[in-house]
Amino acid sequence: MRTGVVIIGGALVAIACAHTKSASTPSPAGSVAAAGRPEGQGGPPRRRPPANPYQQDTVRRAMVDSLLRTIAGRETEPAGQVFRNVKLLKDMPAGEFLRTMEDQYGRGLGWTCSNCHVPGKFDDDVKKNKRIARQMQAMQNYINDRALSRVKELDAEYDKATCAMCHHGSNEPKGAMDALPAVPRSRN
Repeated sequence: MRTGVVIIGGALVAIACAHTKSASTPSPAGSVAAAGRPEGQGGPPRRRPPANPYQQDTVRRAMVDSLLRTIAGRETEPAGQVFRNVKLLKDMPAGEFLRTMEDQYGRGLGWTCSNCHVPGKFDDDVKKNKRIARQMQAMQNYINDRALSRVKELDAEYDKATCAMCHHGSNEPKGAMDALPAVPRSRN
């Protein structure tokens, strides 16, 4: 896998290019297609292996650091005044907003900025993932602001729901907890 960093319109963008034989040459009949299944066989295509999280973190942090330098002096202003098209977190300070994008969304889902944003056009809503993220943020806000506050027995200090609580650093949230190993029964 080859990677590169490109600056487009003042924004740092990482580009990863995989070069494989199946991607560069046509596959003969009966060979394994790029999706990982023999041609003509049904079923869903295999998913790509997960990206290197350290590489993802490096790219994302570089972008956030670049944006923080761009808004220097305005970090405490509301995100909705500093950035265009902020819908749900517009009252959050702009610096905290960027760190939330890095920690909650980026690390929580194991992604870089370009999974939701068009590089250089952060206000564009064309990507489906960005629209889904807004819906997920609205759900998270509901859980934290309304649902958890109704549970009277909770202590004042409890963890808030976050992206990482379900996603665990992956785009695909787990539907169930990993099974714990069985405790051996004693022989009495």
